[in-house]
Amino acid sequence: MGANTEAEEKGGGREARKVVKLRRKVGQARQVQAIADDPYLKVVELDRMRGSITRAMWLLLAVGLAFTTTGVHDYIAAGLTVADPMWWGGWAVEPTFAGLLITLLRWETIMATRGVAVGSGWVRATKYLLLGSTLVMNLLAGLAKGGVFVALHLIIPALVFCLAEVMPVIQERFTTARDRLLAEIKQADATPDRPESSVPDTVAGLATEPGQEAGPAPVSPTLPPVASEATASEPTPPADVRPPKLPPQLMRSIETKAAEVAETGRAITAGEIQQVVKLPTGMAEQAARYFAAAHARA
Repeated sequence: MGANTEAEEKGGGREARKVVKLRRKVGQARQVQAIADDPYLKVVELDRMRGSITRAMWLLLAVGLAFTTTGVHDYIAAGLTVADPMWWGGWAVEPTFAGLLITLLRWETIMATRGVAVGSGWVRATKYLLLGSTLVMNLLAGLAKGGVFVALHLIIPALVFCLAEVMPVIQERFTTARDRLLAEIKQADATPDRPESSVPDTVAGLATEPGQEAGPAPVSPTLPPVASEATASEPTPPADVRPPKLPPQLMRSIETKAAEVAETGRAITAGEIQQVVKLPTGMAEQAARYFAAAHARA
């Protein structure tokens, strides 16, 4: 009988450790998800992606223009020798066209990132003249050589043409997406019942000591609503008591513990909060004042 009891206690201890381990993993996952969903982080990721795509587009455009330069030279210098100055001058034609085109595209890109629509027929006509001239000269040079050169001197200039048209559109869409995220941030900041920040400024802000990683919060099967979603029946602190800057899931965990302590007729302490969530002493004391005031007012 005693052996069975001892075995059950050992089994219960292993099960309890497993539950604690799983809760810790769930708490970490919720913290990561809360930080990943922060709109400011999305804006930074969007800007990083815009820079990466823009650099790739400029590189590919430069490679395509390098190919069209040879086609234009073949068309201009057909039948000429190296001793003829026109043979050397033919190399400057396409770089001039390409330089004008790149300058125009850069200007369009800057305007698109500022949310300014170009909307000028002269701009479009200049782009079409530059790209059309390159396309025609490359096509004629390919026809003179025949075979696969016809396809190369037609497809690659056509791709350069399309790429030049797509680049401003990409910048415009990136700007639109960024403006939408910033508008959502402003709207969320303007919400009266929203805490100052749903995510700490840094992950280290949740550490118990400098240099120590933040610990996860235990997960309760049934959690009360977040403070930002509170209803009139829930305890609310006075307006002069500032809420701690914690993710919503940590606030729910502390609220659950504070409600349990409030049922015993006393307020939650900083030490009890640190048993639930690993927080610095100062932040734990702030959270204790916040929830103590909320339940005292209730």
